[in-house]
Order: sequence, then structure tokens, then C-alpha cells
Amino acid sequence: MLRRLTPFLAPYRWRFLFALAQVFLIAGFELLKPWPLQIVIDNVLGAKPVGIAWLQGWSAGVLLAGACAALVVVSLGGGLLTLLHNITTIGVGQRMVNDLRGALMGHLHRLSLAFHSRQKVGDLMYRVTSDSFAVQTLIMNGLLPILSALILLAGMIVVLTRLDGLLTSIALTVVPALFLLIALFNRRIIALATEVRERESLVYSLVQWAMSSIKVVQAFTKEEEEHRRFMGASRASLVATLRLYGWQTLYSTVVNGVIAAGTAMVVYVGASAVLGGRLSVGQLIVFISYLAQLYQPVNQITQSWGLIAGARVGARRCFEVLDIEADLKDGVIKLSAGRKRHVLLTAG
Repeated sequence: MLRRLTPFLAPYRWRFLFALAQVFLIAGFELLKPWPLQIVIDNVLGAKPVGIAWLQGWSAGVLLAGACAALVVVSLGGGLLTLLHNITTIGVGQRMVNDLRGALMGHLHRLSLAFHSRQKVGDLMYRVTSDSFAVQTLIMNGLLPILSALILLAGMIVVLTRLDGLLTSIALTVVPALFLLIALFNRRIIALATEVRERESLVYSLVQWAMSSIKVVQAFTKEEEEHRRFMGASRASLVATLRLYGWQTLYSTVVNGVIAAGTAMVVYVGASAVLGGRLSVGQLIVFISYLAQLYQPVNQITQSWGLIAGARVGARRCFEVLDIEADLKDGVIKLSAGRKRHVLLTAG
């Protein structure tokens, strides 16, 4: 699938690399966030010597003011970078959607009348208008956030290991369970997302047919019959959508439960270490602050993987259209050489 999407990303590769550079900077700011708080707790309130050489001559008041200023600078800098990152990724994603829509429409215009006579117009409309968003979801809302989360996760593991190796090992015990959840839920979510898109495309088809044939419908007093057909398709779409959202919600709930279990284990062991004198209160607070950020990229990976699972369905439906070749001379429809055969929904 990535190979098929690469031509749509290629024109914007420099903007994509710019967004990738922003990911590294954002990760750096996230890693800096807890440290001013440790200085306040251990060095200002606890009166412990500062471990940083150029800060050792500072008074408690100056340290407090500097730590508070650092909190503001780090948070503001990270926020501004996140804003710039969102603007960049949304811009690239929307341009890719526009290019894919243009490719779909141009290809549909070149297909023969024999092809169009067998297709539901509403289904083709849905592929062009809605399924085309899959290119943005897959790359800018799926793969890039996963890459960002992996970079942040690697930095978190390095910093946490330096703080306390035992607590880091305990925190990471739940990570395999989280990735196991991806494998368990992913197949079901893909199947449900496929059903939702097919049901929605049928609703589009019924609306298009009813509006284009309104004179015939009214002439033969078929209003009630057509309304029943539409409501039946709409209810089927509603049921499929609610089922998909239900599984996604269950997936998120289970993930949050696993994360809560990991946090509880770390808090218990960390508090015991503080009582035993092995850790300071400030170090434990910094570790717990990092822990929340450690699980955040893991959670982001699982959520983005769920988005990718659903978006792959839309991308596949788009490329089913692009893989079709048309011989306009004799009206024969055939698939591109070497492509796996896909069957589009035909008019019933």
C-alpha cells in the first residue's frame, strides 16, 4: 500500500521532511518538561545541592524563578512547535487528498460507457469524495504519528533508564501487552471498517438514484417505497457504524486499563524506593511525569494503527478504480497487467 501512495507524497517530500524534523524538536521539548519541577522539589524545597555545575551558585529564590521560567519556556516552545507541525501535516495531507481525487476523476472520465453503465454512481461518488481521505489518514495521521511516537518512546526509555533501571523495566512490562492488543483488534476493526464503507456507499447510491429519477418516482407514486429502501440502507449503515465505534471504544478502554496497571506498579515500587532512601521525592515525581509521557506514545501508536487499519480499506477502494483500464474502442473493461483482480460493486 505504501508503494501505491508514494507518488502522491513525492511532490511534497520536502514539506514531509520538514514535518519530520519538527517531530525531533517536539520530542526534545517533551523530554525537558519534568526537569524544572525536580529542581523546585529537590533543590529549592528540599535544599539539596544542585547537580548542574553552572547552577550551583544560585540562591533558592533565583533557582525557583529560573525553574518557573523554564517551565513556561519549555511548554510554550513545545506548544508552538506542535502548532507548526499540525499546520504542516494538515497542509500536506489535504494536498495529497486533492491529488488523489484528481487522479480518480481523471481516470473515471477515461473509462468506457460500458464500465459506467454497470457501476453505481453513488459508490463512485463515495470513493472519490470520502475514500480519498485515506491517503491523508494513512501517511499524515497514521505513519507520521507512529514515527513521532517511536522517536519520543526511544528518548523516554534512555532518560528513564538513567533515572532508575528497575522502574523502567517495570514500566515496560506492559508494552508487549499493548502491542498484542493491536494484533487482536486490528483484524476485526478492518472487517468492520470495510462493512461501514460499503454500507455508506450504498446510501450514496440510493440518494443519487432517487434524486436523478425523481420524476419517475413521483409519476409512478413510488415515494414510500423509495423512502423505505433508503431508510433500510441508512439503518444498516448506522448499525455497522455503531458496531465499529463500539469495538474502537472497547479497544481504547482495554488499552487504558493496561496502561493504568503499569502506572500502578511503578508508583508502588517507586514509593517503596523513596521510603527506603533509594530515590528522592523529586526523582519519583519526574519519573512518574515521564511515565505518563512514556505511555502516551505507546497509546498513540495503538490509536494510529487503528486509524491505519480503517484507512487501508478506503485506499484499497480508491486503487480498485485506478487499477482498471478501459479499451474505449470496443468498450471492454480490463485490469492493469499484473494487478490482483478486484470486483467493484455493480448496479443491482
